[in-house]
Amino acid sequence: MNDLVILYSGGADSRLLVDWATDIGRKPYCVLIDYEQTHVKELEYAQVQLDDLGIPYQIVTLHGLGLESGLTGDAEEGRWDNVHVMNVPFRNSMFITIAASIAENLGIEEIWFGANAEDRENLFPDCYQEYVYSMNQLLSKAGAKPMKLVAPLLGWTKEMIWGHLNNIGVERSELFSGYEEYEEKEEESDATT
Repeated sequence: MNDLVILYSGGADSRLLVDWATDIGRKPYCVLIDYEQTHVKELEYAQVQLDDLGIPYQIVTLHGLGLESGLTGDAEEGRWDNVHVMNVPFRNSMFITIAASIAENLGIEEIWFGANAEDRENLFPDCYQEYVYSMNQLLSKAGAKPMKLVAPLLGWTKEMIWGHLNNIGVERSELFSGYEEYEEKEEESDATT
């Protein structure tokens, strides 16, 4: 019987969440979302990982939204002031709502997602602690019974996440991030300044 829903992308953050969950005896059920992301390859990586780990999952398809961002549509970066160039409008809110619906259907009362400290520093508005708090207020009232949203990595940097994954034997080649191309550009820019 599953007792936790994890929003799963196939990247480092969600992979670490699955590891933590199983280490503490939780039985996760993962939700993967195809939202017409330009890096849809992440879903292939995610399925391979979860199949290898024996973790049950389902893929939800959201098509026709017409979202334009650094990760969707025309992949144009920098559409909004004061948010990260890769921000997808209300992405986590859509995902969490879908996860809550699935969790309630399965009788599960807790959802984890992989927002980390650098997401806040990089101005993703749906990765702040205040956002998690507000979503928890909504989830406590919106369903048939209260549900809890947890973001266990909010205090963790990417370096810490990769370090922990390395310690447990997870190689970078096993994971996929839609942000890798952007991160490489940032590293090149930093190297030239």
